[in-house]
Amino acid sequence: MSLSKHKNVPSYDFPEEILCEVFKRLPVKYVLRCGAVQKSWYSLIKTPLFISHYCNYRKLTGHIDPKYLLFHNLDNNSFAVRSDNKQCQEYCIFSFPLGLPASSWYVHSNGLICVSTMFDEEFDYNRSIYIWNPLVQKFKTVPESPLYTLTFMKATWNALAFGFLPEINDYVVVHIIKFSSSSESLSFNSSDPSSPVKCEHYPHSVIIGVYSLNTNSWRKICQDKGFVNLICSSESVFVNGTAYWAGIDSSFQSVMCFDTNTNILRKIRVHNLFPDLDVMEYLIIPFGESIAYCIEGNENNSEEDEEDYWSPHLHIWLLKDSVTVEDNKIGEFFWEMRVSLDQYVWAQVLGTRNNGDPILAKSNSLIAYDLDTQEPYDFVESYDRLTPSCYKEDSVSPFFIRPFAETLVLLDIDRNN
Repeated sequence: MSLSKHKNVPSYDFPEEILCEVFKRLPVKYVLRCGAVQKSWYSLIKTPLFISHYCNYRKLTGHIDPKYLLFHNLDNNSFAVRSDNKQCQEYCIFSFPLGLPASSWYVHSNGLICVSTMFDEEFDYNRSIYIWNPLVQKFKTVPESPLYTLTFMKATWNALAFGFLPEINDYVVVHIIKFSSSSESLSFNSSDPSSPVKCEHYPHSVIIGVYSLNTNSWRKICQDKGFVNLICSSESVFVNGTAYWAGIDSSFQSVMCFDTNTNILRKIRVHNLFPDLDVMEYLIIPFGESIAYCIEGNENNSEEDEEDYWSPHLHIWLLKDSVTVEDNKIGEFFWEMRVSLDQYVWAQVLGTRNNGDPILAKSNSLIAYDLDTQEPYDFVESYDRLTPSCYKEDSVSPFFIRPFAETLVLLDIDRNN
């Protein structure tokens, strides 16, 4: 008898109930390592039942779990997940997988990333939408939006958002199109949907499509009120079941928001822009259960002192109270925080920490601002490529930073589809 037959082969045939209790307490990358130990463990962790148990446990222990930040390097389209603390330790790194376009539009929510080439000229504005779990390296293609054929029309604007609904453990994609009042609508031959023909004006001003990951299906909503004239940026924020976009309504800065619970689209007015502010960028960031509206720019302080003629400032408007939506009432942001930045701080919000504090660059370090005390504090003491000269040369930040959460969602799909 050969020696190999006498080798002790370890057996890990524990009851599944015990394995579930152990695995659900582990970070995702260690759960995946356990799945590589033996086939029965892998079969267990990719079952929808265990994935649901894991997500529910994470929801219950979210207040004590480690906090992470997602760093997106814009130079090479790579991502790094790091601890949300001064050490900023690296947890894992990843890039867009094969088959998933490295798009200019993406948004992250609760561990999943929604990717689309809808706003990317390089991809011919392809309207495909994907949902990707970077930790398990699985992604799926979202079924075609019911607004897909309508984008043949001349639209005033086209907007996307993606977010997580913790109450029902579901992820949703929101797709909104506003039609130009002067554009002609299109109808489609049922035998050949790809062939548009002219018809009367479309009866509704705004069409909203909402996709549910749980049901893998879309629903369509029509609305004639609550929209803005222009969307300033394709970026969106999803907080507490509501999607937000920065926009312009007539001569006012506004925020358009869509509540997935009430299916109501409305606008919230931002206070008039300051006449002495040369605006560089508008940005919406999450802030607790609400949002903050950031205006980045240079302020004209003095016409006599050329050195201080333009100084970087950051204005932050907080939406701290809920706004009634009856009769599409327009709410307003209030309580402003005006941050005067010194010459070593770049007036651009790189992202937010898990507590909602905005992150900015100062020399080769990261700082954050406490929105309650209105005071800056050191966040990461040293970080490569964070110098004012870098920003002055490129005019954009080298990366974006967003809060990141772990999830096993999509692990149970057999392949990228």
